[in-house]
Amino acid sequence: MHSKPPKVAEKLLSLFLKEEFIEEVLGDLDEKFQQTLEKTSRRNARFGYWYQVINYLRPFAFKSFKSTFILETMTTDHFKISYRFLTRNKGFSIINIGGIALGMVVSLLISLWVHDELSFNMHFKKYDRIVQVYRKDISEKGEVSINTSMVGQAGIFMKEHFSSIFNRVTMTFFRERPQLLTVGRQSYDQKGYFFHPDAPDMLSLEMVSGTRNGIDAPDGILLSESLAHTFFGDQNPIGKLVNLNVQKDLLVTGVFKDLPKNGAFANASFIASMELIYNEQNPYSWHNQNMRIYAELKEGVSVETASEMIKNMMDSHGSTPENESRELFLVPMKDWHLHAAFEAGFPVLSKRMQFVIMYSIIGAIVLLLACINFMNLNTARFQDRGKEVGVRKILGSQRKQLISQFLTESMLYAFASFILCLLIVWFILPWFNTLSGKDLTIPWTHPVFWLIGLSFTCLTAFLAGSYPALFLSSFRPIKALNGQLKQGVRSVRMRQVLVVFQFTISILLVISTITVYQQIQHAKARPVGYDQEGLITVRGRTVEFIEKYETLREALKGTGMVEEMATANYPLMTTLGNNDGFKLEETNERYDFSFNTIFVSPEYGKALEWELLAGRDFSRNHGDESQNIIISELAVEKMGLKDPIGKRLSASWSFRGRKKELTIIGVVKDMIKGSPYEPARPLMVFASRQAESFLFIRIKEGKPYIDALPAIEETFESVLSDHPFHYEFVDDSYALKFQEEEKTGSLAALFSGVAILISCLGLFGLSAFVVSQRTKEIGIRKVLGASTLNLWKLLSWDFSLLVFISFALAVPIASVLLSNWLESYEYRVEIGWWVYAVSGLGSIVIAWSTISFHSLKASFTNPTDSLRAE
Repeated sequence: MHSKPPKVAEKLLSLFLKEEFIEEVLGDLDEKFQQTLEKTSRRNARFGYWYQVINYLRPFAFKSFKSTFILETMTTDHFKISYRFLTRNKGFSIINIGGIALGMVVSLLISLWVHDELSFNMHFKKYDRIVQVYRKDISEKGEVSINTSMVGQAGIFMKEHFSSIFNRVTMTFFRERPQLLTVGRQSYDQKGYFFHPDAPDMLSLEMVSGTRNGIDAPDGILLSESLAHTFFGDQNPIGKLVNLNVQKDLLVTGVFKDLPKNGAFANASFIASMELIYNEQNPYSWHNQNMRIYAELKEGVSVETASEMIKNMMDSHGSTPENESRELFLVPMKDWHLHAAFEAGFPVLSKRMQFVIMYSIIGAIVLLLACINFMNLNTARFQDRGKEVGVRKILGSQRKQLISQFLTESMLYAFASFILCLLIVWFILPWFNTLSGKDLTIPWTHPVFWLIGLSFTCLTAFLAGSYPALFLSSFRPIKALNGQLKQGVRSVRMRQVLVVFQFTISILLVISTITVYQQIQHAKARPVGYDQEGLITVRGRTVEFIEKYETLREALKGTGMVEEMATANYPLMTTLGNNDGFKLEETNERYDFSFNTIFVSPEYGKALEWELLAGRDFSRNHGDESQNIIISELAVEKMGLKDPIGKRLSASWSFRGRKKELTIIGVVKDMIKGSPYEPARPLMVFASRQAESFLFIRIKEGKPYIDALPAIEETFESVLSDHPFHYEFVDDSYALKFQEEEKTGSLAALFSGVAILISCLGLFGLSAFVVSQRTKEIGIRKVLGASTLNLWKLLSWDFSLLVFISFALAVPIASVLLSNWLESYEYRVEIGWWVYAVSGLGSIVIAWSTISFHSLKASFTNPTDSLRAE
């Protein structure tokens, strides 16, 4: 049996080899192929054939360069013809260029966003050697949790005993809080970091003035360039004084360039020494987990090697609770942003990385939708181009020349779209930055951007134009010139499949957008356990604030604007302060979970207006309540208590001079202090013996804020003369918890809108062509008595059916994808049937609106105009 040589190799040789050589060379190679096949194996024969083909790919055997396909597509004639066609069919061209440009706009915006995410932290010079210490806690039951809070002594030990693998080790506080910086009469709450002295060198801060060693002295401070300008304008800030928290004057020893937003420590408006505010007796113990530890690896030391060396450091120093184990490991800086998510101790795909993947797919799909429009519109106009193809073929044009002509047209459309895309992106980028929370710019001067952009445009042109070029160039000249071209079933089906694909994606994006919005609103409507409206919070920063709290309380209540006020040791919007080691005295049962613990003044419940479910609230009338506690309903449930009031607990630890025995006096409704998408934490509230550092003020109901706030500020500053009144509304702080999801929802809505618009542009152009092809049919039907409604139904039905099919495909896909996405939230919404109904109904209405313009226009046309030629 005669076996054939590899077809791909034959075609490759035919493409490049001179015409006079082809027959002879292919014959010789075929003969040699058969001989090798008989003597050895088919594999050796194919290998030998390929070897000979590659040997023939030499300059002497190449076709003339002037006749190559590449040069033909770039000839002046092709561009002239393409340009004339583009300008002659203005409506058609506007739809094509607009559709592709919109797809490119979405792709470019997403590309800039994705690049920003993937380049996170890359501006740090030691990006590949900076690591953070993570902690793996393994309970007696085998439960694993990953934490970044570390004991201070671990950082000291690493610095002293592991100098062979670490160049530098630095620490900062686990709890980041804004600090009040004051120069003269200017006071601002600023986010910054209190570091050990190694940090500025580790982070390779780019200094504008001064030195990185500026925090070697405890009273030195480094300011960001923008903050230095805010405080001192054009003056030299070096040597100037900045007051910290109305307590201590610091000397400005350096100014560093603002750190980029797409990196860790981006919010660092200042860097100061940790020793400034560390006033605990034993700051670097093996038991107080209040630090984050960062280190710089020496050259040649791998993350895995260093992790193994420090792995058991906690256990070996008695820093692990009984019946538990703790392991340390390092996470490199390149993984902090996108690859530092864990479940049950194992790495998982982070939400941020999910967004990167999701947006990348959306960008590719939206551009594909635009290319599909181009394919649909160009192949649908086959009769208009048929005569052109017939004439060119009769005059001697080969098929490859026609293909190159149509690809040149596609290239012109793509480059016009690219220019329009750049203009649109340049115009809307500030708005997009606000929407996405980014600081993106178009890298106009970067050669790589232009190289990628132009390559991307050429790829788009080839993707959009390849199928129309192959389709249109395949016509037979006689049929084309006689007007006998008919739509083949395959070409019609192809266009229908492409329209279905477009609307399936559009409906899928619409369902996703509605679901994201629903999830956000579901979490916003969740009961938080207290009344946020009219509640403001102020952070107390001075000793005077603690000492004069009672005076301040009486003065503020005396204004008639304040209902109640109280203090706590933690902000209301965080779950800071977690402790375990409690047991029920009467049964001696030990609880193996931790409580979120806070210390409050007796009026805390009245100021927050929390909901008391059982027992009583703290009260000054009951004297010292330091051994009494109030717990949340979830705490009652987790402890398995039927009647918790009066039950006594004991703690395995003691602090603030308290006894270890505690009595439950009240139960309150669960308070949402952490993420609104996650379950509440079991809460334990202690009555404090003194004022704490966070003040909560309840404005009287009915008092306008415009009157209440000035009165409160005036009274506050009259009692605390050196303490500025910086406040936040609790409901505003709570709203910030939805910021990330709202950005996701806004971007999803934007991309959905563009996808629908692109689909409608294609449908608009396609319906215009279909109506134009059926003008005479419409005229005949009108003469025979067809109504406008009947004609509209006739013209709309085919497209409507495609949208119905799209809806049927989109619903199950959306159901699976969104169910998986919602599973990442503990507190989540159920996707109701109405979401699918609204999406489907909206899509069909949009499609009908798009189609109706041309359908009704044709229906109202006088039939004598359309039939006159007959």
